[in-house]
Amino acid sequence: MKILTQYKGLTRANYALAIGRMVTNMGAMIMPMLTLILNQKFGLTASETALWIMLAGLINLPANLIGGQLADKISKKAMIIACDLVSITIYLICGVKAFNFVSFIMIMVASFFQTIEGPAYSALVALVTPPGKEDKAFSIQYMGANVGFILAPIIGGFLFNNYLWLCFIIDAVTIAMSTVLIILFVDEKSSQEQAEEHQPEDSKAPVTQVTPTTQANPAAKGFITMLLKTNKPVILFMLAFALYEGGYSQFSYLMPIDFAKYHGDMGATIYGTVMSVSCFLVVILTPIITQIVESRSNQWKLIAGVAAQILSFGVFLISLGHIPAYYIAIAIFIVGEILTMLCFSPYIVQAVGPEYRGRAFGWVSFLGALASGYVMWYSGRYVDANDDRNAWIFTIVICVVALALSILLDLATKTRPQTKTRPQTEKGCPNSQL
Repeated sequence: MKILTQYKGLTRANYALAIGRMVTNMGAMIMPMLTLILNQKFGLTASETALWIMLAGLINLPANLIGGQLADKISKKAMIIACDLVSITIYLICGVKAFNFVSFIMIMVASFFQTIEGPAYSALVALVTPPGKEDKAFSIQYMGANVGFILAPIIGGFLFNNYLWLCFIIDAVTIAMSTVLIILFVDEKSSQEQAEEHQPEDSKAPVTQVTPTTQANPAAKGFITMLLKTNKPVILFMLAFALYEGGYSQFSYLMPIDFAKYHGDMGATIYGTVMSVSCFLVVILTPIITQIVESRSNQWKLIAGVAAQILSFGVFLISLGHIPAYYIAIAIFIVGEILTMLCFSPYIVQAVGPEYRGRAFGWVSFLGALASGYVMWYSGRYVDANDDRNAWIFTIVICVVALALSILLDLATKTRPQTKTRPQTEKGCPNSQL
């Protein structure tokens, strides 16, 4: 039972945000199928598909930075609600109009606003989480997202050929349900502030002068300058994680293209089942792995996660065309994904002060999008040359570089002089010896 009870002690907002993510992903059928939409519906080649996805990624690059800046300056909850309303409207329009290339442009607009929302969502989770519970909070977020995602790919795979319009409607409805949950049950207050509100007046601690974590500190300028001066290991972490994301992007790009190439019309269905199996594994394995690696450092989790991804891609490389092996590879892949998930947000939350977190999440997303676009575009050239194996080898090389940077991060952190850390509720940058 400890596997489940480890999630006790989080705030109501933590649980509401996790359920909201789960509900959203119950209808998430469009973005996971984007590669197949371009490749199958519009007849684009692998490199053309990669080029369009990379173009969409480039358009979204400023969205990561804009979202990060806004999340540090205005209401995170209001940002999420506003961006969700835009996405809901666009998906409803796409669901009732004839599907054409204009629909793809509209999908990209919705994606732009969802990308803006990303840093605010992560920063809001960090804000409402009790100190010391960061790994549990982001673990339950991740698990909730994948509970919702179990059936979505299978349903999307079956609807893809003849009822794509219905996927848009379902996506819009589930985003709307998630937005209502956030409006009703998420207060944009730190966990400490919420706890103090529920204390009797005579038991409250004396008021001290600290910078509120719900507001941006006017002095918190120059995120990159701050990292260069006081926290260089975070830069290594951001680069390593961005390259990991570049390799990870092949799960939604190179993998479905290979499935369509080797299995024809069954490719979308096979990809949908592989995605659903992966989500089922996430739900089963996340609480188990969370408990097992609880005492491990975030650097160790990153190293182990990237290594598992390399191993999984190696299995895909030697098993192209053999369906049973896909499920072995995806199981290894999911172990790596869980490990990297368990290190990512907790590392940022613990290594970066609250006044910088929105920008930190935004910059990691920005670098990850750059790496993903490059990896997809370059591997697409191999696919067009009918050289799928070298496409996977190239991807593995990128992940090996990410692994090397992760090891350097671990060494840099261990050799960094120890400094006293301040409580998470204070402004500033705690020591990143995590």
